[in-house]
Amino acid sequence: MAADRLERSGLNRAWIEATAALPLGWHLDGLTCASTGLAPEQRSDRWRAWAVGPKGEKVKAEDDGPIAALHALARELRPLRGSKSG
Repeated sequence: MAADRLERSGLNRAWIEATAALPLGWHLDGLTCASTGLAPEQRSDRWRAWAVGPKGEKVKAEDDGPIAALHALARELRPLRGSKSG
């Protein structure tokens, strides 16, 4: 996907927001569709985003689309910024 399309979709902005919410030493580790396979019963319209901490800690969030999943992850991460997790 071209950069201008990512910007128009809001995906760049959502990724930046999630990155800004990361505690020190953490990194965004993924964003993927929640499907577990190609069979109809394994397909999902949900998306998952996750971040990993310096000691292997993981925070995950899921929502109805990639942008919403990144926003949900940012909400989960913000409280950790002031803790000793990072």
